[in-house]
Amino acid sequence: MKTFYILSALAFCILVFHSCGKVEYSPHQKFDSNTPQQLNEKNIKWLQSKVNNDTLRFVLSGDSQREYEDSEEMVNIINRIRGVDFVLLNGDISDFGLYQEMEWMNDIFSKLNVPYITVLGNHDLYSGSGKAIYNRMYGPENFSFVYDSIKFVCHDANSREYNFNGKVPDIPWLANELQPQEGVKGYIGASHVPPYDVDFDRNLEQEYTSLLVNSPNFIASLHAHINKTQISTPYGGNIPFIVTKNVKGEEFILIDIIDGKISFQAVPFDADPADY
Repeated sequence: MKTFYILSALAFCILVFHSCGKVEYSPHQKFDSNTPQQLNEKNIKWLQSKVNNDTLRFVLSGDSQREYEDSEEMVNIINRIRGVDFVLLNGDISDFGLYQEMEWMNDIFSKLNVPYITVLGNHDLYSGSGKAIYNRMYGPENFSFVYDSIKFVCHDANSREYNFNGKVPDIPWLANELQPQEGVKGYIGASHVPPYDVDFDRNLEQEYTSLLVNSPNFIASLHAHINKTQISTPYGGNIPFIVTKNVKGEEFILIDIIDGKISFQAVPFDADPADY
């Protein structure tokens, strides 16, 4: 399978750099006629149609980029873990923000037995068309959904890609999403870049983190980007900031929420799924 992706990537590059009028692909092309659309919305509807048990259980991963073979292995492992409700792929689906990369990753993650939901990463913005591609394939960069009385507030925190313009992350939007809402017992934030990273806007860090940790019933803030597992409470209190390894690191985080209480464990690829 890895050979397939290498050959496909080579063929793609040949088409890109030796194109003629009959060639469909371009590094600046946003999509083709077969590109799936609004996958997050569709997968959220699938998720919300499921009957939840006592435990909300989901997988946190990120930075799949060009790790096609490792992504396939991860899908096979997750499909053998009991009780998983969905997978949160927290940014950097692609490496260069090209639509073909995102399509290949969707081909892999669509083999999950459960829905997968994505967040926009900085690498997904690398091409001039990356954001438009993401918006068409997956949906808005800032969105939220409720499942089992928990509201997941997913947002763009890739400040550097906007030249630290003071608008990313969109704090007014976040503040509105974190307002008390009927039927919601807890809130979880999800963004690619953690707020203490150099790629996050330093001028927004204090306001952003204060908003999160001081919002009633806020449970945790989920991230990726730094390519290592890291769980800490850097802004005081008991609110954990949970960072997952990249897919290449052959590990993801399995998160359980019971009665508004969160627990988590790192799952290496060589573990026995039956143990979880």
